[in-house]
Amino acid sequence: MLTSALNVAQASVLEHFQQQADSLQLQHEPYWHALLHYKKHRLNTQRVRSEILDDDFFLAPDGRTNPASELQATLAAMFQDINEDSNQHASCRFIARTHWLEKKLTGLAEVRPRSACTLFEQWAEPEYLDSVSLVFASGYLGNPASFYGHILLKLNSNNPVKTHLQHQSLNYGAAVPDQENPFAYIIKGLFGGYQSTFSYGEFYKNSLTYGEHELRDLWEYQLNLTDDEVLQLTYHAWELIGRHHTYYFLKENCAFRMAQLLELIIDARLKPDLQPWAMPISVFHEVSGIEHHGQPLIRAIKLHPSRQHRFYQKYQQLNAVQQQAVAAIIHHDFRVQNFLEPLPSAEQQAQVLEALFDYVEFAYLGEPEAIQQKKQGLLQARLMLPVLPPAPFPQPEQFPHQSTRPSMWQLQASHKSDKFIPGVRFRAAYYDLLTAQTGQPPFSALGMFDVTLAREEQRFVIQQFELLRIEQMNLSTTGLPADAGFAWKVALGYRSLTRHCSDCRHLYAEGGLGKAIRFQEYGIVYAMLDGRLHPAGEQLNLVSAIGRLGTIVDIHPGWRSQLEFGWNSYAQSGHQSYGWYRWHNRFGQSPDWDIRLSLDTTQDATQWTLSYSRYW
Repeated sequence: MLTSALNVAQASVLEHFQQQADSLQLQHEPYWHALLHYKKHRLNTQRVRSEILDDDFFLAPDGRTNPASELQATLAAMFQDINEDSNQHASCRFIARTHWLEKKLTGLAEVRPRSACTLFEQWAEPEYLDSVSLVFASGYLGNPASFYGHILLKLNSNNPVKTHLQHQSLNYGAAVPDQENPFAYIIKGLFGGYQSTFSYGEFYKNSLTYGEHELRDLWEYQLNLTDDEVLQLTYHAWELIGRHHTYYFLKENCAFRMAQLLELIIDARLKPDLQPWAMPISVFHEVSGIEHHGQPLIRAIKLHPSRQHRFYQKYQQLNAVQQQAVAAIIHHDFRVQNFLEPLPSAEQQAQVLEALFDYVEFAYLGEPEAIQQKKQGLLQARLMLPVLPPAPFPQPEQFPHQSTRPSMWQLQASHKSDKFIPGVRFRAAYYDLLTAQTGQPPFSALGMFDVTLAREEQRFVIQQFELLRIEQMNLSTTGLPADAGFAWKVALGYRSLTRHCSDCRHLYAEGGLGKAIRFQEYGIVYAMLDGRLHPAGEQLNLVSAIGRLGTIVDIHPGWRSQLEFGWNSYAQSGHQSYGWYRWHNRFGQSPDWDIRLSLDTTQDATQWTLSYSRYW
């Protein structure tokens, strides 16, 4: 009788809160839709469907498509008895929903069953939560999915027994099978062939993967959030761990999902709604311009340098004699005898050995046996020298969000053969050899979907289209072995391939190999040999070659100039080989715009082009 009475009373209390939620129309609240990741139907905006694929994320049978039903089921689950594992109770599994409903429904927090969410407490340590950071991993040209960088979320703790490497982080990525075919990887990534999930781990795992193995810098943007907002974000992050979405390389990627998570607590749009692509760096551009509670949303920025970056910094802090000692030891298979003696102090000798430790880790990446062998002699010598005080890594003055925004519109005015040619250019992403960039490989280019329309003969035509262009100069910073390699280039596109016929445009694929050398701090010289495949015709052979010599110089922070000389060769075809040169200039330092002046010339024609670029 007593049990029956209690059940009736509990049902009455539940019905009271369900009616209260219905009267407040909580099922229509944007926050509720955000927690369930509901997305409106394209044709019928009254219909929604959650983007999360896991059935157990929903408590109602139709919860994936019915916000009202899911809200009522969530309240019912909150009043269910707590079994032996309280972590399986709805108030622990869906802790963000629970806390939001407690704020919205008067008295709910006092009467609902209390469950000990020990797994959440162990993971988040909410009593020590201090702040939240967005982390930008710079672009990695070794993996198509990482060309444009990556975003992580980091939960910062003030637990005195933990270092920043032990703080929790949240990651989002596609579940790709091992040894996946690269072509299949690209196609599936573009068209939703993979599922993706949120995963967690201590920050050192991300530092190891991105900073140590892939040599990518990690830029940590600490956010100005209230304690309550930090908890809100952490609650929903917990709900998302292990949950699956359909992964789309261009749009619904790490940038989209991390922006979506942050939008829960920030009254601003961080992700594009209509734009068919999302870039990680764009989130940081948006965050940098937001005022939150009357303060900049970004509280502080810290660089976690890659293994390669740390080595460069230590090497550059050495004097000329120390650098000579480093080179000599490397060239003599890491035998240190006789090469440290010319150094005047034990401190300078120790600095050389410290730089060599980082060099070995960088130069022999992926070769653990070689690293151990090379380090053995260095370690024996280092143990004989005094301990050095820890040297702080100098923080940079420029940050990724200050670089040029990734997408571009450009207005062009050209003059060629006494003709004025207006044009417009659009590039979806990301940067070219003239673009000012921070957090990307220096003097490199990564372009996607770059199309130029020009008015010729009273009509607009596609002057050129590039689906993809990657150029990596692979510069050496130290001149030591293993520092740098060959410069390379790949490109896929459509444009005129001869000097005589600007109307004769063809599809093409290019690949190039060469060498680039840095001079001083602000310029490079390079030599490249490119091969090009294209359709063969009556006057055009299947293969052509282009030799290039060039230089790129930062004349001023607001003026970068590229001068290039080349020779196009059409062996065994009806077109004669010919030489050309071009001089391209970018003026301006703003991330939002620049002005460009270009000269392109062959023995037949000269074209001047003045353009204004707008970035977003």
